[in-house]
Amino acid sequence: MRAHPDRIRWNERYAADQPCFTPHPLLAEALSAGFPAGPVLELACGRSGSALALAARRRTVVAVDVSDLALTQLAGEADRRGLRGYLECVEADVPSYDPGRRRFGLVLATLYWDPAAFRAGCEAVLPGGLIGWEALAADEPRQWRVSHGELGAGLPADFEVLTEALVISGRRRSTRLLARRRHDPSRTNSASNG
Repeated sequence: MRAHPDRIRWNERYAADQPCFTPHPLLAEALSAGFPAGPVLELACGRSGSALALAARRRTVVAVDVSDLALTQLAGEADRRGLRGYLECVEADVPSYDPGRRRFGLVLATLYWDPAAFRAGCEAVLPGGLIGWEALAADEPRQWRVSHGELGAGLPADFEVLTEALVISGRRRSTRLLARRRHDPSRTNSASNG
């Protein structure tokens, strides 16, 4: 992992600025919608204020990122706040991360896109749980970008879209999705997938 190009790139980026640990707005949406008890998985978490906010609510958070520097900073802040016991930091390249048989009340990823990771994230959601995902958007899909609507259209049939919005912040465009996995997968609604 030491020589992984993404690790090197992200470590350089995180070393260049101070962490702010602000929770992502998608977390507020997920908390408002509600999700079942159980751990939370955050993919490509970086220095996640969302992980810290969830830990402050006594939720166990599995925080996965390729940057050991970001995870060290996140763990340090969790220690400072007395929340370290609720945070499990996992250094891994997200596309290769495997949660095994673990399932989560919430799976969260922000400003990250990898189709295989998205599918694996959906699989890891408990029945009744949520997936919250924000990916950079482009008019035409390309690596690390999605077209608006692609996240909702890519959900498995047992998910229901709660919100899917195009977010514009300066020159950056992203698509933000919040979806719930149904308790009863036999009750599907094809209209919710597109």
